[in-house]
Amino acid sequence: MTKPHLTADEAEVMALHEAFVEANRTAHHPFLEAHMAPRATLLWYNLNQSNYHGVNHIVELWKMLAGVLNGKAGTVTTRDDAVTVIGDAALVTCLIGLAADFGPLGKVAQQGRSTEVWRRMDGKWQMIHFHCSNHLPGIMGGR
Repeated sequence: MTKPHLTADEAEVMALHEAFVEANRTAHHPFLEAHMAPRATLLWYNLNQSNYHGVNHIVELWKMLAGVLNGKAGTVTTRDDAVTVIGDAALVTCLIGLAADFGPLGKVAQQGRSTEVWRRMDGKWQMIHFHCSNHLPGIMGGR
């Protein structure tokens, strides 16, 4: 999805976004440990409608989900991906589709909208906020 007209910072953040989407397919928690803001800095509003405070909290969820997936990948698709960088902050938005079989937790198939906020910390882009919610286009004139 990286486009040639992106600045170097935009391209770097978009590559992180694409890797994040890939990590979501198997709940690959090492990506979170490497690219989320440290300790309790991260605030995560998940598509499951729960909030997670700090990288360790969301890693705990992903480890549990990875165990349930047992090596099987879910489907995560994105569209309308966009990145904006302002100084040491970046915003990534997209619409997503998620489908996964979480075994005893049930099957999930839903559409969502996602926002990632990245911050350059000590020269490295790290996610400081993630928000994902259901997407129901066409409600009250929305898209």
